[in-house]
Amino acid sequence: MPSSLRFRQIHLDFHTSEHCQNVGAQFDPDVFADTLTEAHVNSINIFAKCHHGYSYYPTQVGTVHPGLAFDLLGAQIEALHRRDIRCPIYYSIMWDELAGQQHPEWVIVNRDGRIASRSPLGSEWGWTTLDVSSGYYDYVAAAVEELMRLYPVDGFWFDICFPQPNYSPWGKAQMQRAGIDLENDQAVWDFARQKQTDFFDKLTRLVHSQRPDALIFYNGTMDRDTRRVAPYMTHFEVESLPTTGTWGYLHYPIQARQARTYGKAFLGMNGRFHTGWGDFGGLKTRDQLDYECGTIVGTGGKICVGDQLNPNGVLDPAVYRLVGHTFSRIEALEPWLDDAQPAAELAVLATGPVETVNPGVAAHSAETEGAVQMLLETGWQFDVIDPEADFSPYAALVLPDGTTLDDRLKARLEAYLAAGGRLILSGTAALDPASGLFQLEAVPVRYLHPAPTVPGYLRLDERLLTLPGGLSDEMAADYDYVFYGQTHVVQPLPGATAYGDLRAALFNRSWHHFMGHQNAPAGSSLEAPVAVRSDRVLYLAAPLFSGYRQHDYWIYRDIVYKLLADFLPSPLLQPSAPGWVEFSLLRQAAAEQRPARSVVHVVCYHPRRTMQPIPHVDRSWQTAGLAFTLRVPAAPQRVYLAPDGTPVTFRCQDNIVQVELPPVGAHTVVVIE
Repeated sequence: MPSSLRFRQIHLDFHTSEHCQNVGAQFDPDVFADTLTEAHVNSINIFAKCHHGYSYYPTQVGTVHPGLAFDLLGAQIEALHRRDIRCPIYYSIMWDELAGQQHPEWVIVNRDGRIASRSPLGSEWGWTTLDVSSGYYDYVAAAVEELMRLYPVDGFWFDICFPQPNYSPWGKAQMQRAGIDLENDQAVWDFARQKQTDFFDKLTRLVHSQRPDALIFYNGTMDRDTRRVAPYMTHFEVESLPTTGTWGYLHYPIQARQARTYGKAFLGMNGRFHTGWGDFGGLKTRDQLDYECGTIVGTGGKICVGDQLNPNGVLDPAVYRLVGHTFSRIEALEPWLDDAQPAAELAVLATGPVETVNPGVAAHSAETEGAVQMLLETGWQFDVIDPEADFSPYAALVLPDGTTLDDRLKARLEAYLAAGGRLILSGTAALDPASGLFQLEAVPVRYLHPAPTVPGYLRLDERLLTLPGGLSDEMAADYDYVFYGQTHVVQPLPGATAYGDLRAALFNRSWHHFMGHQNAPAGSSLEAPVAVRSDRVLYLAAPLFSGYRQHDYWIYRDIVYKLLADFLPSPLLQPSAPGWVEFSLLRQAAAEQRPARSVVHVVCYHPRRTMQPIPHVDRSWQTAGLAFTLRVPAAPQRVYLAPDGTPVTFRCQDNIVQVELPPVGAHTVVVIE
């Protein structure tokens, strides 16, 4: 059995150019390991080979870094193991500058005929990318075997493992031999994915044949397709440095809520950097790292903080004072984190089109991402699931706009509805484009046509405004709220309940008729509803989730909030708080010296105004007046803050506990037991 994953990990990048001399010259193994121990670190990824292609141990397979004169990797392992710090070995897979120079036949060529690398004469970011189905696999396998022969290996952290088609002469010949039509992009990508899984299968079997307890993770695999590659990994790690444009602060909440549905332990990886990887001199504040780590453990994950070792081999003391502050908090909280299982009553089905995908960086449809943002801001407890997941634990599923159903998914959704499940869908979700009919008979509307103008307008009615719940009292029945995208004209079926009135603009903006700076105002009614519901299905004629993702218009969130409060009237957790306070519910079963209990993580997002595209949460402050209700199986005996046990005021009636919080900071843990 593989070793268990630990809570307090560091990922120590060490991508060190050949232009760096005297690599590791100031490395002291005892100072190195003691620094980590004092920072409450109990696991750290250390480097065998980096993106530059150089190795940091006396390899006979690869090339030792020209500036390194001793076995840095071996010295690190020895010092760390003496202190019971686990140290999985990092090995860069598809990015290897040196191997690409020495073996150009291994290098991937993109569809446009350019080699997959950075600009040959420029200083732009980028790395030479190699094909793991070429002779490069033998090179990698020999190095992995060498590492297992030389060292007591805790595990491997294999980086840059995403699928990528190869249009080199060799790659095209390989596809032709396999009968792949090179002009069929879908077939080419399917072949690339198969090469990826073949590589994972061979390498995982190699490692576990000699180290059956070794941890194995392939980075670049945490996306909508994770189920396909899950069998080859012992656990998952969600790389998500929120202060970079690559990820941002909403990436981790999406990916973690999918990663946690596969039955494997997982961790979230942020970074100590002000921006992202390789940011020497960039450092977060304590509040910022506490907030980011609070969001990680709140989803049920363990923590990995990214750092980069200076070429001289010395850890920065300021970095580990910062890490030590946060990790000491996490260590104290571990009794309330161990075996804590996320509780979710909704699930967002990760389907629908994805327009752009950065290699190795997960992306979902705008509808999926918008649904996640809405649910986070309104306190719903939810997962993100793929179409093969078990639907039965969830009270309702969100089916994203643009999803078409194959026979298997259609049958599974019909069975789910027949068993008492509920469905929330919008726009053209589950619509057969050929027939213009919904693929599920339970959808309570007949599709007529897309609205004639973009944008359209949403006129709310008293029926919608008088629904229970609501985030504010500002929704108006005498105003036409713009929907900036495409809306859809539908006809409610008999017995369904309709809400609101869909309206067209006076005209579409074009070269021969336009108005003002943007869109024309609302015109006539389309005699069609904004939303329709039956007992089992809620349909939104405007794709409000993707609209919220793209335009962040508060009215879309408030409409959905009211409709959900009517459709699912007794949520697990209901906050009384602004949307920038995030509530996450975990549950711990009874165990020795521990009663069964609910654990609610409260993280407060305190951004400041900035001219930069990524908000920086670098200062927290006490937030007062927060409260929540929680549906519990039995009245609690006490409610308190972990880890110090401070009692919290609560009331309980009909198995609904009402909790009023004292002023809280970036991350607070509330225990109901």
